[in-house]
Amino acid sequence: MIYRIRTYKIDPTKYNTFTDFFHKYLLPNQKTFGSKLIGRWVNEKQNQIMAIWEYESKEHYEEIEKKIKKTPLHLVAQKRKEDLGNLYIETTQTFWNSKGNYN
Repeated sequence: MIYRIRTYKIDPTKYNTFTDFFHKYLLPNQKTFGSKLIGRWVNEKQNQIMAIWEYESKEHYEEIEKKIKKTPLHLVAQKRKEDLGNLYIETTQTFWNSKGNYN
């Protein structure tokens, strides 16, 4: 398994708008193609959001991303994102490998 950790630095006044966008556009497209959302967190100031996604491999992630970019929902999301203006100040993405099962 591989885990993608995506973090966003946001304007706290846009937290609800960002969250709505996530639930309407990002989450459905990811889940449709096999991404598994492990969790999504926000700090107390609501100016940072982190989401952790699970994939079978880096190649699995790349396949999903290619498929997402071909969907009508992705095109609608890009237009909506443009209409909303800057949803986030900056974003980072890193990949982590699982090194054991501790449950």
